[in-house]
Amino acid sequence: MINTVVFDMGNVLIRYAPTTFIKSFTEDEASQQLLLDAIFLSDEWMDYDRGTITKEKLITTAQDRVPENLKPSIPHLMDTWFENMTPIAGMEEILHKLKTNGYRLLLLSNVSQDFHQFKDVIPGIELFDGLFLSSDWKCIKPDTEIYEQFFAHFDLDPASCFFIDDLAMNIEGAAKLGMDGHVFDGDLTKLGDSLRKAGIRLS
Repeated sequence: MINTVVFDMGNVLIRYAPTTFIKSFTEDEASQQLLLDAIFLSDEWMDYDRGTITKEKLITTAQDRVPENLKPSIPHLMDTWFENMTPIAGMEEILHKLKTNGYRLLLLSNVSQDFHQFKDVIPGIELFDGLFLSSDWKCIKPDTEIYEQFFAHFDLDPASCFFIDDLAMNIEGAAKLGMDGHVFDGDLTKLGDSLRKAGIRLS
C-alpha cells in the first residue's frame, strides 16, 4: 500500500525554463544557445546540482566557453536564474488533498544550494515532511546511489512510495529499486488518473 508520495521539483512543482530565461540576456539565437550550452546543458551544471563544484567554478568554466561579449552575462545569469520560476498551477491543491488524506510528502530533487534562495516559491512547501536535495548528498538522479540514500535516510520501503518526476529516466531509475511513479508532462488529469490507479486517494 502506498503511504508516501515523492515529488520532483522542476517542472513538477515549479516551472523551470532556462531556454526562456536566456532570452532576457540576448535576442541573438546563436548567443542564446552558447549560453545554454555553457551553463545549463553543461556537465558542470550537473556537478553544481550534485554539490561537487562551487558557483564560482561553474562561472569561470562557462566564461571560458563563450565569446568575450557574453562573458559578463554569466555571473548575472548564475545569480538570477531562479528568480522567474513560477508555481505549476493545480499542484498545491493536489498536495493539500494528499496531506489531508494522510500521505507522507517528500521532495526528491536535483538542485544546487541555490534552492534555499527560492524555496518559498514552491507551492505547498510547508506541507512536505522532508526534503532531499542532491547537492546535500553529492549524488543526482537517475543514479542508483541517490535513491538508495533517499530510502535509507527516510527509512522507506520503495514499494510504499509513488514518485512524480518530469523525466522518464528518473522514474525508470527509481522503478529499478522498486518505487513506481508517473512521468509528469503538465497534464494534471493524467497525473490524477495515475495516482488513483496506484490506489492513492485524492478525494
